[in-house]
Amino acid sequence: MTSVLVTVAALVGMEAVSYLMHRFVMHGPGLHIHADHHAPPSDGFQRNDLYPASFSVLAIGLFAAGTAVPGLRLLVAAGVGMALYGLSYLYVHELYVHGRLPLPRRPWRYFAWLERQHRIHHLYGGEPYGMLMPIVSRRLREAAAADAREPFSRAASTRETRSRL
Repeated sequence: MTSVLVTVAALVGMEAVSYLMHRFVMHGPGLHIHADHHAPPSDGFQRNDLYPASFSVLAIGLFAAGTAVPGLRLLVAAGVGMALYGLSYLYVHELYVHGRLPLPRRPWRYFAWLERQHRIHHLYGGEPYGMLMPIVSRRLREAAAADAREPFSRAASTRETRSRL
């Protein structure tokens, strides 16, 4: 039971870590790495992919430490929570919202809501920084609803629309 609680806590906690990293590192001193995510997309690897890859390395480290040291077994559960967050991020952000791979999309309301919230981030370059539970003020939602620009899409038109950011 403790392992399940640690896994859930790590999964939920990663949204806070992701928010803080996105807000204060990716849109701060690490913007030179994150900037290509806000630029017209190219095929293949983006420098921004280094951020989720670094989280993966941390999760792998937790798995390794938790399996190598008997007293640290709960680190495996924390690694599972981080990995689950990473898989969620991969699906929601990279595949569903930005369509980086041509996979079928289901019209799930939650994912469509996330896509609308993330659109606001790409329109204005600020809030919301969270990915799975983004918080957007009413004022910003109303401004975005009136803004006809489309900062990203899953089609080739992405190259034209994101260049306007």
